[in-house]
Amino acid sequence: MTAVVGELIKDKFTIIGRVYKPCHIVEDMRKEYDVNISYDKAWCAKETAYALVRGTSEESYTILHAYGEALKMGNPTTRFEIELENDVHFKYMFMTLGPCIRGLASCRPVIIVDGSHLKGKYNGTMLVGVSMDGNNQVYPLAYPIVDSEIDRAWKWFMSNLKCAIGEPSNLVFVSDRAVSVDNAIHAVFPTTFHGLCTYHIENNILSNFKDSMIIGMFKDATKVFCMSDFQSHWDQLRTF
Repeated sequence: MTAVVGELIKDKFTIIGRVYKPCHIVEDMRKEYDVNISYDKAWCAKETAYALVRGTSEESYTILHAYGEALKMGNPTTRFEIELENDVHFKYMFMTLGPCIRGLASCRPVIIVDGSHLKGKYNGTMLVGVSMDGNNQVYPLAYPIVDSEIDRAWKWFMSNLKCAIGEPSNLVFVSDRAVSVDNAIHAVFPTTFHGLCTYHIENNILSNFKDSMIIGMFKDATKVFCMSDFQSHWDQLRTF
């Protein structure tokens, strides 16, 4: 049943930007074919249709090396690295495109790093490194895939990033308060400054003080450029 339904709905997944959920499959099967299917069968049919249109996850992993070589041919200076476990199983991947590396010179010397959990069949974590351009827009730089946000994974990311961009003068990293990120930055980029994301600090202040006045004072302090002005704001915060 799921194979038949998957074949019937596969064209629905070729429409860019469309969100096609199992509940939509149940409704369409009832309207178009007068057939009632369960939500579970609709979910399985969705996975079947995905595989028919985009290929399976296993197939995608087998062509990673070829994909990386194609990127390097089309985008000179691109860095694409894969690390295998026991020379067989996928473990880490790092990608930064040549144009992104070259364009970094026109951005602020700031790199913001963070991680996001993947929810596919094989899980894992996607790390990301971005900068800010002259128009105050997010500038994409590097995209590694690792197992989790641990010291070894972050250090592997930073080592590949350094091979790609070197160590620009006045470089600053910004991250959340994860210890693994701090350890990796100090190990690979020992001369750079590591700042903490004001959004995360603000949330910590809110959870501890729940005072809008303190939040306002904190935001004002983060926007100053002179140490004397910052010290003035800091002295005010210390009175609370």
